[in-house]
Amino acid sequence: MTAGPTDYDRVRVAIVGGGLAGLAAATALCRFPLRIELFEARRRLGGRATSFDDPCSGQMIDHGQHVALGACVALADLLHRAGLADGFQRSPCVNFVGADGRHHILRALSWLPAPWHLLGGLMRLKLLSLRDRWDIARTVWRWARACEELLCSDETAAAWLARQRQSPQAIARFWAPLLTSALGELLDRVSAHAGAFVCRHGLLASPRAHELFIPTRPLAELFDLRLAQWLNKQGVIIGRGRRIAMIEGRDGRATELRGADGTRHPFDFVVLAVPWWQAWRVLAPPLRAMLPEVEGASRLPAAPITAIHLWFDRQITPLAHAALVGRTSQWLFRPPFGSRPDEHYCQVVISASHGLRGAAHAGLTEHVCQELRTAFAAAQTARLLRSRVVTEPNAVFALRPGAGRLRPLHPTAVPNLVLAGDWTATGWPSTMESAVRSGFAAAKAILDRLGWHRPP
Repeated sequence: MTAGPTDYDRVRVAIVGGGLAGLAAATALCRFPLRIELFEARRRLGGRATSFDDPCSGQMIDHGQHVALGACVALADLLHRAGLADGFQRSPCVNFVGADGRHHILRALSWLPAPWHLLGGLMRLKLLSLRDRWDIARTVWRWARACEELLCSDETAAAWLARQRQSPQAIARFWAPLLTSALGELLDRVSAHAGAFVCRHGLLASPRAHELFIPTRPLAELFDLRLAQWLNKQGVIIGRGRRIAMIEGRDGRATELRGADGTRHPFDFVVLAVPWWQAWRVLAPPLRAMLPEVEGASRLPAAPITAIHLWFDRQITPLAHAALVGRTSQWLFRPPFGSRPDEHYCQVVISASHGLRGAAHAGLTEHVCQELRTAFAAAQTARLLRSRVVTEPNAVFALRPGAGRLRPLHPTAVPNLVLAGDWTATGWPSTMESAVRSGFAAAKAILDRLGWHRPP
């Protein structure tokens, strides 16, 4: 279908899914005179990047801490377009707390060109022996250069590191905290190619690629409230609590949406932007026959992430974040929200928490608190006021060897249906950046099929 400039206000685009991918697609398309309507089954937008209401503090608390890197340029673009950049704070360094409780900092030399910026930072990371620091520096460079050759490899990150003769200390103190959090999976399960991707794009792409960008406001405030308000002003119609039961189709095209309440919504284009385990279910049989790649994506393995929310009677550390080395607890964050005046809130994040499924919350909380006491002196006298454990079983899709072959492209064989979601073929792991990139790519696919590549 090709439309002329006067036809665009009659072109209807339906976006099924109000996660970051769907929101990004709406953000990219709303610059054009299209009729855009977004359908989200939940009461809040943002998908897995959202918050819950804490009844004690009366504030919104993120289900799990989300962090972006300086390399996340698509997410930065979305935030700047919608005026949300003030919702994230840059941290130029990464804090590590060793098993002995000592604090170490990884700070690259931003005045040096990439990749030399990282060498100076690694050489000063005294969490590691001098030999391990040199070996890690060489391995980062080799791994990044091997990104293409590892694309079709079935080797795991752990096996690749073993071939590079990385010491157990280097793996436990550097590679495991870095890659498990970045990829959401354990080193002996995640692909070597995924590790190479992190080295290339998260460490070496630029002097500031590794820097952390941490939300300063609840994700629901940023995406469900502020971004939604901005999209509304651009003319996007947003429907919360409107679950789409089926995308109908015939004659090789998608034709209309059938709501769970029986309502029907015709459209010209649809962006399917629900999670990978749901996409196949909402397609009518005629569309399923044309989109076997969506069924393939439903087989992407999932990895859980557990967040332990803790409220103490005092501050346990001045650090805004810290990688906790050699412990079950992987990262500690102190968001600047979520506390009453007499409380101090922090969150411990455990990625790839497969072994914690079914664990008693009280026992897990006590174990985590004991680990914090060994990491921070102030935690030894702090009193835990309350806690909450949140586990998201499908927090991310796991980039295990071969998983990349299951990720579909954004245009499909159905000419008026495109795919979006962090699980599509963005090249990035399951992150906010991947979700936003997919939404932008889906929008571009629609504009390409309309034959309109520039704003009117």
